[in-house]
Amino acid sequence: MTSIYPPLSIRILMAVIVFAHVPGQAQVYGCTDPLANNYNKLTTINNGSCTYNVTSYTPPVKVDPISDTLIESSGLQMAGNFLWSFNDGGGKAAIYRIDTLTKKVLQSVYLQGATNVDWEDIAFDGANFYIGDFGNNANGARTDLKIYKFPFASIPSYISNPVTTIPSNKIEVIRFSYSNQPQPPQPTTANNTAYDCEAMIIDSGKIHLFTKNWLALNTTHYIINSLSAGTYKAMPVDTLATNFLVTAADKAPNQKLVVLLGYQVTGVGNHFMYLLSNYTGTKYFSGNKRRLDLPNAAIMGQAEGISFRTDTYGYISNERFSRKIGTFNLTVAQKLRSFNIGNYVSQPVISYTFTGNGNWELATNWADNNIPASPLKSGNQVIINPVDGGKCILNSDYIIEAGASIIVKQGKQFVINRKLEQH
Repeated sequence: MTSIYPPLSIRILMAVIVFAHVPGQAQVYGCTDPLANNYNKLTTINNGSCTYNVTSYTPPVKVDPISDTLIESSGLQMAGNFLWSFNDGGGKAAIYRIDTLTKKVLQSVYLQGATNVDWEDIAFDGANFYIGDFGNNANGARTDLKIYKFPFASIPSYISNPVTTIPSNKIEVIRFSYSNQPQPPQPTTANNTAYDCEAMIIDSGKIHLFTKNWLALNTTHYIINSLSAGTYKAMPVDTLATNFLVTAADKAPNQKLVVLLGYQVTGVGNHFMYLLSNYTGTKYFSGNKRRLDLPNAAIMGQAEGISFRTDTYGYISNERFSRKIGTFNLTVAQKLRSFNIGNYVSQPVISYTFTGNGNWELATNWADNNIPASPLKSGNQVIINPVDGGKCILNSDYIIEAGASIIVKQGKQFVINRKLEQH
C-alpha cells in the first residue's frame, strides 16, 4: 500500500499521478479496442486507427406516437430523471417534459422573451439547460446564432404546474459566430452551407458544437470556450468525414463516450450513429470511431434527437416525416425509440474533471457536479484542471485502485491536505 500523508502542497507543471508501477518501455501506437478488427494488445497509445465490421442496428420503438404537441421533436435530453424535448424552428419557445412510458407531455415550460428561430438541440450540465437556436440551413447567413441557458431549478413541480414560464431574468443568452466563416456571412441557397448546426453537448466547462455540413457530408467540432452569457467565436477543432448529415449528439454520463446521430438526404434516407470513445481530452475524433448503420427513413422517419439515460442506454426521437414517392405517400409518425450500445463499445474510461476552485468534496467544483467516489476504480481517471488562479484541495481521505490515475494539467495546483492511498 502506497500512501501520501498530509500536509503536502505541490505545484505541478505537468504530472500524472499513477500509483501502479509500470516498467519503462517504448510506446506502441495503434488500436486499443478489443472489439475492433485491428486490435493490438501490445498497444499503449490509441491513435484512432481502429476499424470495425459493418454493423447494422435497429433501435426498438418505445412510444408510437409521441404526443402531437411534439410533431417536430428536434432535440432530446435527460434531466431530473425525465426526458425533455421541443419543436423545430417556428415552434413555440418552449420545452416539454415527456413521460417515456406513454405519449403524454407532463409539463410545458415556456421561455419568456425567447424566440424559436430554429431550435435544434438541447443539453444539460447537471444544473442548467442549454437550448441551441443555431439552425442555419435556410441560407447559411444567420447573424443571430445563440444558445439560451437557464437553471433547471427554476422549473417548478409538473404536478402542480403543468404549464409554467421561465422569467426572462433567469435566462442567459450566449451568442456566437463561427471564427472561420467570412463576415458578414453571404447568403446561399437553402441546404447549401457548411455552417448549419443541429448538435451540441456540454463538456469540461465548454460548449461543443457539431456542424451539419451540406457541402461535404462531414461534421466539424467547434468549441465555445465559456458557459456564460456573452458574444463569442466558435473555434474549430477537427473534422470527421461522416458521409451523412449530423443532426444530434450526446455524451454518456461521466464517460469518454460521445454519440452522433444523423442521416443521408439522398436515396432512401439511411440513418447512422457514430460512437466516439477513448479519445484524448475533448478531441472527440481522436479516439475510436465506430459507425452503426440504422434503418432508412421509411422506418426511422427523420431522427433528430438523442440522449443517454445511462452509460450505454438512451433514447432517439424523430420528427413526423412525410414524402411523396411517385404515386405513394409515405408518412412516419413522430416516435420515441430506445437504444442500447453496450455490445458495441468496450468498457469506457470514466473520467472526472475538477474545474472549480477549492475543496475536492464540493460538487460544484466538478464537471456535471459529479464528485469521484472513493475508491477510484482501476482504469478510471481524475483530471485536475482548476480555473485559472484556482487550486484543487484534497480535503478528505481518498483511495485509488491500481491502474487508476490522477492527472494534473499543466500549470495547475493540486493541494493534498489529507491521506491519499493506493489499495
